Amino acid sequence: MELKFKFWGRMCWTIDIDKKFKIGCDPSLSIKKELKTIAPVYDKEAFKNVKLWLITEGEKEHFDMEGASIIEDDAKIITRKESGKELRDKKNSNIYFVDWFKKVNLEIKGYRLIIEVIPAYRGGSFLSNPTIGKMNGYLLTIIHNSEVKKIYITGDTVYHENVIKPLIYHVIDVMIANIGQVKNSGWSTGKTMDLVMLNSFIRTINPEKLITILSKNEASRSEIKKYIDVIDVGQEINL
Repeated sequence: MELKFKFWGRMCWTIDIDKKFKIGCDPSLSIKKELKTIAPVYDKEAFKNVKLWLITEGEKEHFDMEGASIIEDDAKIITRKESGKELRDKKNSNIYFVDWFKKVNLEIKGYRLIIEVIPAYRGGSFLSNPTIGKMNGYLLTIIHNSEVKKIYITGDTVYHENVIKPLIYHVIDVMIANIGQVKNSGWSTGKTMDLVMLNSFIRTINPEKLITILSKNEASRSEIKKYIDVIDVGQEINL
């Protein structure tokens, strides 16, 4: 199975599956500067043939009206109910509003896709009971003939036992991790994974391949690149 990952900016990316169709995540495409994240760079072909969209939350850094506008009419959408406003013009039969620990089974162009919703929390401190926020992470299983690929998409989350429990019995081929900061700087409403938490994830689930996404400005990216590689806008990776 040939999988090619491409990062478009902010938290938005796509995976090309054997050049037959694509899977996309978090199409937040506005170039508004107040979002304080790296604006996506893409052309009109970027999201053609994306037949499955995974949306982790309804915040504008993850999904917005510009993003909704590029979703093709026949694409399946897995998301939370908070995204409903942006999806009001889409076909209801293609939208799955799914909460934690639920699964969706799909077949797209002869490939079986199993999408399990993994808890994602934002806020709280390392290994503590998170205090705010409820988002979706996803465990995506792609099955074709005798091949199986498992991809864990963290979304914005802190490390927590409820996140780990559904994952520890799986062999994870790829982990796509959203990084929020270099190190724990205390409680904040926007807190997500830092490098200490990332290392805990890696030790626990031991993914074959790791892709790290940091959507913040270049100063933040320069700081974190002292410790770990983060993907650049427009970069492609063979999975």
